Amino acid sequence: FDCEEEIWKMNKNDRVTLPADVIPTHYSLELSPDLDPARLDFSCNMNVNCTVLNSVSEISLHSKEISISSVTFTPTGGAAISSLEITYRVKENVVKITFESALPTGDGILTVVYKGILNGDMAGFYKSSYTDANGNKKLMASTQFEALDARRAFPCWDEPAVKATFSVTMIVAVHLTALSNMPEKTCVHLASNPPKKKIVFHTSPKMSTYLLAWAVGEFDFVEGTTKGGVSIRVFSPPGRAEQGLFALDVGIRSLDFYDSFFKVPYPLPKLDMICITEFAMGAMENWGLVTYREVALMIDDKKASSQAKQRVAIVVAHELAHQWFGNLVTMSWWDGLWLNEGFAAFMEHFAVDALFPDYKIWEQYTTDAFGSAQRLDSLKSSHPIIVPIKHAEEVEQVFDAISYCKGSTVVNMVAAIIGKEHFRDGLALYMKRHAYQNTETIDLWNAWSEVSGKDIAGLMNTWTTVTGYPYLKVVSEKWSDSEVVVTLEQSRFLSDGSSSPEDAATVWSIPLLFATPNMVSEQAVIMDQKQQTFAIPLSGSQPWIKINAGQKALVRVSHSSEMIDRLIAAMTAGGLDVLSPVDRAALLLDGYALAKAGLAPLDTVVNIMKVLMVLNENSSIVCGAMQGVLNAFYILMEELDSQGSHPGALQSFTAFGKKFVVSALERVGWDAKPDDGHTDKLLRSTILGLLDTFAWNDPAVAAEAKRRFDLHFTEPSALPAEYKTTVYRIVLMNGGLAEYEKVLHTYTSTEDNQERKYAMYSLGASSVEGLKKRTLDWALKSGDVKLQDYFYPMGSVAHNMAGSELAWNYFKENFATLKEMLSKASPSLMDAGIINSISRFCSLSKADEVEAFFQANPLPSSERRISQQLEGIRTSAKMVGLIKDSALSKPAYWA
Repeated sequence: FDCEEEIWKMNKNDRVTLPADVIPTHYSLELSPDLDPARLDFSCNMNVNCTVLNSVSEISLHSKEISISSVTFTPTGGAAISSLEITYRVKENVVKITFESALPTGDGILTVVYKGILNGDMAGFYKSSYTDANGNKKLMASTQFEALDARRAFPCWDEPAVKATFSVTMIVAVHLTALSNMPEKTCVHLASNPPKKKIVFHTSPKMSTYLLAWAVGEFDFVEGTTKGGVSIRVFSPPGRAEQGLFALDVGIRSLDFYDSFFKVPYPLPKLDMICITEFAMGAMENWGLVTYREVALMIDDKKASSQAKQRVAIVVAHELAHQWFGNLVTMSWWDGLWLNEGFAAFMEHFAVDALFPDYKIWEQYTTDAFGSAQRLDSLKSSHPIIVPIKHAEEVEQVFDAISYCKGSTVVNMVAAIIGKEHFRDGLALYMKRHAYQNTETIDLWNAWSEVSGKDIAGLMNTWTTVTGYPYLKVVSEKWSDSEVVVTLEQSRFLSDGSSSPEDAATVWSIPLLFATPNMVSEQAVIMDQKQQTFAIPLSGSQPWIKINAGQKALVRVSHSSEMIDRLIAAMTAGGLDVLSPVDRAALLLDGYALAKAGLAPLDTVVNIMKVLMVLNENSSIVCGAMQGVLNAFYILMEELDSQGSHPGALQSFTAFGKKFVVSALERVGWDAKPDDGHTDKLLRSTILGLLDTFAWNDPAVAAEAKRRFDLHFTEPSALPAEYKTTVYRIVLMNGGLAEYEKVLHTYTSTEDNQERKYAMYSLGASSVEGLKKRTLDWALKSGDVKLQDYFYPMGSVAHNMAGSELAWNYFKENFATLKEMLSKASPSLMDAGIINSISRFCSLSKADEVEAFFQANPLPSSERRISQQLEGIRTSAKMVGLIKDSALSKPAYWA
């Protein structure tokens, strides 16, 4: 507790923020955007109600790419004070306004008249292109302010703790629709040429600048109402309103669910969700006007894959959770980002599980978000959940799996420790206590501690302030007929198996559950010592134990060889249901991660996988884990094969994978069954998703893929969305130019970005090098691929070793072009290009080459991502060495 509070105080004192002599209480903006392609700009008259706390003669505001023409300050009851000088500090994104005389203490109005540009960077107030119902290209304009881009639309105190209320007025062409956070108050047609209208929106609640939003364009919409009377609308490009119906249903039900669960009603009268056709993120939780990338909101319910529907449900539930966690109560500074994102990442699963129990979303969580946290936080280049941020710009590097996914696992552990009722009561207390305010992590811990009587801050301190997570090693075990007495030791888990004295001294408070043949622990036991002994009751003729049952704690477990043998024997004798799907997947994934780190035998993970194969594994999440392990092994074996020292090993391993995939395919089939549920479709997608790695050149597989490919142009049902990308890849790998042109046509003949993604994911899989190069040029230089999507085709080229080399060389050769294209866009887009170009590498020489390139061509905003990729490449190279020195490098091993 004391440690966390001291870290908070230290971080707070070190933050670079604007002077606090003048603070805003209310912004009033009158915006006039011009969507004429020849202009693409906007003007604004802004009045800010301010309180001057200390008499000063200057005010500093955040401002970027804004041209200010005049500024005055009018004290309440006094005469206007004009600006004497306006100084732009471009590197700091700050404008300093010096006045003719000192501003008196008290209230007043700051008036700023300025102009800005409708940029194409998907940040600030920017333009997007779309196609209307008649096939005409049109422009819309919308905002994306998180984290630091409100300043690109209006000069402001662009810090999360400087909250204010907002009144927005939009002057737009009469045929356009304008939206903002709040409902429309008045709309007046103006006597202008061309005809325009002036729309005034109601005043917002008190909120941070990054949550303000507006949009203008031609839109269609569908609408509904929650049980609480909140109007919900989903806006789409013209002619596509019906594709918003599924999101509308999820939105209505999610808002009703959260109203009930949080015991705090959604405080705004309306909630709009809008499809933005060019969008760097997945979605953005602007209060009352949530913006989405197209594929996260719009789907054709009749054609959409299970994955696509699930994504929409997850993203909508995530953004609507933010309406409370992030919007109603906001972190004080960017080092508390996890308070927003970690909680929403937890609640998206909590809500979807309640709304769509057939999704089995908590099972998927353990291999998805939970797995992402485990992978990233096992790197030395990871960071704590609460990461010190001095300059706000540093926050761009922590929008990652630590803030989102590890953050969600911390919330999940708290729920496991205190139980559902205390969990909910603590949240209700937290939100009522801090509504419309800003908080630190300690405020959330205090609320949960208050209702549960447990020291949550003490239990969770290490999880949030220290980088990494532990793995548990069995120090000793004593088995009897009635119990097993196990002594466990915790140490930091690093993906390369290394350790340091500092890491060795770290002790986490770990909530542990144990599974045995007839029992799963009802209450988590806290392991808060370096070594700790547990006595677990046993029964039955073949006793076994699974540590961390249900994956509640963010740990890796190195079960002893005795425990592994007992678990394998129990499954062999009793079938798959001996262990839950979550525990089967965890056993495999922990085994692989520990083997890669050199902390467990390579044989262990292979033996677990073989048992699951023999038992005809039928869980979508376990098969997903098997898919991940098989693909990871394939990349490593491919590298080993390229070194030329172990001929035949790759071919033998590929045959091993193919045997499993073909056998599983016989069970699940290409065609859906009448009684298929959501997870059955996910299972089929997972199994078929292995074909383009292990069986793409199998005559029967290739023929069936080609048959369905040819047929789906006239009979779309012949190629379900679940595995359309896989079939495209197989056809391209076996085909040539004719097949390439057909896949490309599926992109150019539609405006549906979900359909387009199937082509973007697959075009680079062609076996023809010239077509791979064409795909790279198409992604970057054709103008056909939106900036938000350029990295998808690059990733499709890097589908195998030869393609990875091609994509990386292309990235280097076109680095200047990429850097210019992305110079003002979200750093996440450059990160995506880097990751899609180099993530398949697994040799020390490649790591050195990549490192040298970025040392010569530095990217400060991507520095952390590059470090993480380099560490991953070197860890994979180490595992190639482990395989080389083991039986796994012998072809006979896989026979």
